[in-house]
Amino acid sequence: MKGGWQGRDLGGGGLQAANAALARRLKRRGLAYGLLAAAPLGLHRAYLDSPRGAWAWRAGTLVVIAAAWWNEWAGLVGASLLALAAAWDAVWIDRRITRLNKALRREAYLGHGAAPPAGYAGRDPDAGLPRAPSFAEQERLLRELARRKRPPAAD
Repeated sequence: MKGGWQGRDLGGGGLQAANAALARRLKRRGLAYGLLAAAPLGLHRAYLDSPRGAWAWRAGTLVVIAAAWWNEWAGLVGASLLALAAAWDAVWIDRRITRLNKALRREAYLGHGAAPPAGYAGRDPDAGLPRAPSFAEQERLLRELARRKRPPAAD
């Protein structure tokens, strides 16, 4: 049942809800590379949240079509440039997906949640708040309490 949990909502919040929301939002490499097959339409760029790049692909395609209509050689040069751009995007896709998915994970796990209690200063010893004693200090206090509670030894 690989991935079966992704379609279920167990209700409430917490980690399960964050994971389910994240799974729906993550970008998929296979889909991005599949959309690269339609590179002249810029669909892969649109999928990877690069609207300027998507429109640049569409405009470039129109320019190449116009150049091919005007002159066969200009069309071949333009098509070659688009092929080079597609090769570059094949490399770009992997880096872009890594960056986008990292940002999505950060947002899902660190972007929201309950605020800390009022007056919480974290582990800052200079904040003036009482801190929990260390393990060694707790052991020393327990030994001291045990020693005090013992009745005095009869001589």
